[in-house]
Amino acid sequence: MHPRTADCHYKVWGGGFRGKAADYSFQDERPYEWVLGEPTARMPVGADQGTLGMREGGWRRLVVPDAYGDTGLRRVNYGPTGRYTGLKAPFVVEPHETAFFDLIMVDGGTGRCDKMLHPVGVSEKDARKLRSMTCSSRFEIY
Repeated sequence: MHPRTADCHYKVWGGGFRGKAADYSFQDERPYEWVLGEPTARMPVGADQGTLGMREGGWRRLVVPDAYGDTGLRRVNYGPTGRYTGLKAPFVVEPHETAFFDLIMVDGGTGRCDKMLHPVGVSEKDARKLRSMTCSSRFEIY
């Protein structure tokens, strides 16, 4: 069985679904991509598991206890080279704190984001520069 990638827009908060989001994909102007079942620093285990069964276009709210474990989630900065997190950046989700996620499944494995954000013949470095909020040319805003 081949690994299935997911592309979701997300927001995450510490302390409830209110106030300024601790991290979100919308700043990147493209959905966040990861392989389902393989949690990442931005999509921890509970959020990864919470996407199971979602359909494209679906929206889900998750409450994930101890979402980021011992590492917590530090403030994300945006600069000329993209997103980065400094080692001394303050925590936006404390270690072992419950995190609150909003997820919108843009591509649940059909490959529609792949076609738009990873076109054939384009290097991975150049593909990371491509932007699409919906992965559908029909709904793109230029």
